[in-house]
Amino acid sequence: MRSVGVSTFGAFTALIGAAVSLIGILCRWEPVTVLGVGLVLLDAGSLSYVMRRPRVSLSRSIEPHYVEKGGPAVALIEATNQSRRAVGALVVEQNIGGQRLVSSLPRLAAGQSAIRAYRLPTDSRGTFRVGPIDLPRSDPFGMWRSVQILGSTGVFRVRPRIVKLAPLAVGASRIVEGPSSDAAPQGSITFHRLREYVIGDELRLVHWPSSAHLGRLVVRQNVDTAQARTVVVLDLNPSSYSVDGFEQAVDVAASVVVSMSVGLGPVELRSTSGEIRGTASFEDVQAIDDYLTDVTPESSGSVLEQLLLLRRAKGGTSLVVVAGGISGEVLATLSALRRRFDRIVVVSIVEEPMNYGAHPGVTVLQCRDANELSRRWRTGADL
Repeated sequence: MRSVGVSTFGAFTALIGAAVSLIGILCRWEPVTVLGVGLVLLDAGSLSYVMRRPRVSLSRSIEPHYVEKGGPAVALIEATNQSRRAVGALVVEQNIGGQRLVSSLPRLAAGQSAIRAYRLPTDSRGTFRVGPIDLPRSDPFGMWRSVQILGSTGVFRVRPRIVKLAPLAVGASRIVEGPSSDAAPQGSITFHRLREYVIGDELRLVHWPSSAHLGRLVVRQNVDTAQARTVVVLDLNPSSYSVDGFEQAVDVAASVVVSMSVGLGPVELRSTSGEIRGTASFEDVQAIDDYLTDVTPESSGSVLEQLLLLRRAKGGTSLVVVAGGISGEVLATLSALRRRFDRIVVVSIVEEPMNYGAHPGVTVLQCRDANELSRRWRTGADL
């Protein structure tokens, strides 16, 4: 695909040349006629120059397609000269997440290939489109410019930055009547139900009396009722944060989700906009991480609303609230949730320390960013 752009100077030159030629012919003034014709020929030659596109094939790859904020990501461009003549140095341009990146390719002999790599900007999280590749060509006088568009659009994602946090420890195993999902992990002595035998099940789990009665093999499904479950509440209201506070809160939420999922523990993320990611049973935290990659500030909803909903939802071992400034009403509501969660932690992203007072069963960690949180974070016994 190719598009041709006309600069203001090129269009102006074409009009002036034609006008001067016409005046020279009408006035029979040969020098003026020659000048006009010369301008027209110069303009035509410049247009012909930019319309001749080099026979070069370009392909691009992005490594990796997923990267943490601030991590390394590169785009590789492979150029091959498909003509029988050498091609001079070329300039290629790409639009990456609203930024225009310019790079250069070396001179290529006939049939020669070359690979050039350049770093992609990863200082902001989000999903970014890369390309396609623009191969611009302009004449020496800057009259005309053509752009040869090659390749397709690629995508790469910059995820929130993850800092290492020790998983919260709890003081006692949670004893419940039984799991609410068949997806709960197996392995403990707590009986859940009988199900059909599948290849790979241990024979010691076969329930022989029921198998004889039903005429097919059935096994006991045992589940772990003491499995740790974490709920993370993220405040999306931009008014509760400083300028960079929201981005730090997203990094903190992602770090807590990854850290608390160690050991296949189920993690559920709730945002103040009403979005819920994760389930009561373990699933890959990538789904939550993908949501946090593209999440944006949202003024609707509040932390208090989510906490009131948790009063009627299933409890867990840990509740972590990530927000900016915290009101006394929110802290009082958290304190009332002590019977539903073994550990309750509030991560308050603030520039200056605030006096929140003491609230039974609630630990408040104040920090400016994720790095400071990683220094303050301790195991459950230390919190």
